[in-house]
Amino acid sequence: MENFKRKAFSWFVIIKVVGHLLFIMNPKIKYYNHLDKKGKHEKRDAFAFKTVKKWAKFVVHTAKLNITVEGLEKIPTDRPILFTPNHQSYADIPVLLHALSDFNFGFMMKISLAGVPFISSISKMLKSVPVNQENPREAVKAIHKTIETIESGHSMLIFPEGKRVFGNTPEEFKNGAFKIVQKTNVTIVPIYTRNVFKVLEGSNGVVTPTDIKITILDPIETENLSRADVKELHDKVYNMIMEESKKYND
Repeated sequence: MENFKRKAFSWFVIIKVVGHLLFIMNPKIKYYNHLDKKGKHEKRDAFAFKTVKKWAKFVVHTAKLNITVEGLEKIPTDRPILFTPNHQSYADIPVLLHALSDFNFGFMMKISLAGVPFISSISKMLKSVPVNQENPREAVKAIHKTIETIESGHSMLIFPEGKRVFGNTPEEFKNGAFKIVQKTNVTIVPIYTRNVFKVLEGSNGVVTPTDIKITILDPIETENLSRADVKELHDKVYNMIMEESKKYND
């Protein structure tokens, strides 16, 4: 009976989220595209920020995710930020959008996700950058596009692991995020996410109400870094997130 209830709840969430995309988000995406074609970029961006944050809130509340956020006051508000959380789940996207609801940022995301209906439109509204990790040349183009986005004053979020890790312990970071830092001097804000994998991947694909902890770690300034400094930065961000994970007995 308990297994039946879990599956029934999961289908309830899926149906509600799909319905919301079709009947609520779809007209808003069309209006966003209308503003874009008219060249009303300031109005377009404000509308996109409000719309996507409401979508994330709806997903989080529908799935009964209880999110605790610690350290929001540490995030600078006067400059673009590069957020670098560990990556556990597809649910990371709505969870982080909701947890960081006062901040406007896009994602550097797998190109396969950017082709999914509605997700592609939402990623466009966020000024996200799709990256083809299997094609080095295309990956370099994505890094350059992300650099341009940050230089235009827009914050970005990158998962340094480059893949989902179905657990609370981070795995080895890749170098892409840190190449961006050397070109932009952007402030890095490391983030430790806990228990997000339990929402879906850790529950055999069944949407599961979960207590989630998001911890904002101390910002790192990155002006005038050498290549050697970038390598040290890579290790520093990884170690900060890893040390936070060790505070729990998993």
